[in-house]
Amino acid sequence: MISDLRQGGRRAPRCRASMLVWRPISADYLTDRLGANLDGMLAEYAVLNEEALVLMPSHLSFEKAATLPCAAVTAWVALTRDRHVIAGDTVLTQGSGGVSVFALQFAQLRGARVIATTSSPDKAERLKALGASDVINYRETPDWDEQVRRLTNGRGVDCVVEIGGPGTIAMSLKSLAVGGHISLIGSSLSPSGTGLDPLLLSGRGITLGSISVGSRADFEAMNHAITQHRLRPVIDRVFPFAEAKEAYRHFESRGHFGKVVISHG
Repeated sequence: MISDLRQGGRRAPRCRASMLVWRPISADYLTDRLGANLDGMLAEYAVLNEEALVLMPSHLSFEKAATLPCAAVTAWVALTRDRHVIAGDTVLTQGSGGVSVFALQFAQLRGARVIATTSSPDKAERLKALGASDVINYRETPDWDEQVRRLTNGRGVDCVVEIGGPGTIAMSLKSLAVGGHISLIGSSLSPSGTGLDPLLLSGRGITLGSISVGSRADFEAMNHAITQHRLRPVIDRVFPFAEAKEAYRHFESRGHFGKVVISHG
């Protein structure tokens, strides 16, 4: 979601408008998240503390830059905090939502191979076009962890960007190489679902870490990489401000590929 900053009916100078809403992680994160559990960002204008803003990459449009504050930073931290993904690593991503697509792009920037899962042949082709070396259709291959191990000659992957939650965590663990890491995103932290076999967590040096977006420093490091490599976010569809409700319905349908944006411009 974005809003245009204007002066006298014209677009404001880029040096003022080229900013993204951000705030550092703090103790009130779980109860005081502007744009999440607190309303106020689906607006034409907003008043914010200057420390809640960072400059956006200059080669991006406002719509593309609007995709960065949540999904992109989450994906960046998933690959750079607990497990520093490097050239030669193999990363497993799940699905084709905003976090997963950014994770695929960032993993490639860092020289890693990407194996992705998805639910349709069309999305599989789009993931391959973005650089995934292999894509597994989890509807056709429900035991996709076995296919992951086959694709890695039995070794497994170095990092999993886990967004599926209780329904996929066990297979993600089985997909890991010795010393591998799982970055748990969003619903992955849900306590619901079947119990997890503790044997999957022991004996192989596996680590798990939960991701709560990231810090301002993470955001700025990510923006530096995006600028250096001229990376362009993937947008599924841009909705005009007047069709905000339709945008949320489209997002809820889970048929999108990449990010859904609401634009005031």
